[in-house]
Amino acid sequence: MELESYGNSIEGALCAYDIEIGGKLNDRDAIRIIELLIDKYHFQDQQMDQEHQIIVDGVSYVEKSIEEDLQDIGSEEIVKVLGVIRFVARRRTKIGREYMEIVHQYVGPRTAPGVRILRK
Repeated sequence: MELESYGNSIEGALCAYDIEIGGKLNDRDAIRIIELLIDKYHFQDQQMDQEHQIIVDGVSYVEKSIEEDLQDIGSEEIVKVLGVIRFVARRRTKIGREYMEIVHQYVGPRTAPGVRILRK
């Protein structure tokens, strides 16, 4: 349950970011955001020179949520959760918004540290 709550925090942030930008986050961009966060937390690599602004802003948005919600969690554990999220996203997408629709339906947007809103 603990790992699930970590994943919900990260996916809830992706969901909230998608809402903030008007539903323009496709699965490819969401997966890229997760991959860049893996690079940051595992390899300490923060290069995003060639990334689109929607991805750069998404990384910042989700990273802020990680810092607020998972501040007591080690980088190794965060990387494991990010890896599972990436695996699930890649498995569910057909490179549209299939994964993001699942996140909206079952996770909901993160509105504050530890708080998400589930929609019917």
